[in-house]
Amino acid sequence: MTVPLSPHKASKILRDYFHGLPQTRLAKDTGVDQSSISHYASRFKEMAAEYGLTAAAKEYRVMNEVESLRSLSVELYKSKLTVDEARQGHDIAKAFLKLGISQEQHHNLVEICQKVADSGFVEAALQLSQIETQTGMSYNQVMSNFNNALNQLPHLEGNIAEAKVDLKAVSDRVLRTKQELACQEEYLKKYQHEVKAKKSQLEKELSARMKQLEVDKKEVEEAATLKAECIKKGINIKTLLKLAKEFQHGS
Repeated sequence: MTVPLSPHKASKILRDYFHGLPQTRLAKDTGVDQSSISHYASRFKEMAAEYGLTAAAKEYRVMNEVESLRSLSVELYKSKLTVDEARQGHDIAKAFLKLGISQEQHHNLVEICQKVADSGFVEAALQLSQIETQTGMSYNQVMSNFNNALNQLPHLEGNIAEAKVDLKAVSDRVLRTKQELACQEEYLKKYQHEVKAKKSQLEKELSARMKQLEVDKKEVEEAATLKAECIKKGINIKTLLKLAKEFQHGS
């Protein structure tokens, strides 16, 4: 049997009703039979259909609840979700929380579930199992080592960058040294050519000098022979020179 309710109590029941509490729970909490609660819910719907949702919300003082429901409806529309899909998502989120998976990890878990169907997932799992067997480390230890290596990567990249700078400096020095050696080799070739030319010139001069010395030696030998002959004949150098002058004058 429907029991008339005060406006305040009817408003409270409808607010709880819009918050999602089932009618049986409302009946127990308020001490009102379920048929009365169903009656007021039906009256609200009829009034909303006849006079509009806003008018019905104002009449029963549930404007905030109606606005919240409308805001939720707008969000569902923007997300292109149906009520059933939103309910399913809510149930999945609750299941994740029961498993101890935080809301921030939901997206990662969904990606993992999608990857399970990938043929490469099984191969990756087998490789991880082999790594655990070969190293004797658990998954957490492997990941810990991986994260440590990942954290050291920026430092190693910095060292590599410094090594590249040092290598570039060494390469520049090697290049300059090669250029200097090339210049030295060019100078050495030029110097060897000059030495060769100088040697050839000196050899020619030496040959000419040797020839000159041969002539001078012959003249000296002839003079020595002449001097010996003069001595044998008792003629000294002064007398010989005097005779030579007279002979030349007579000619």
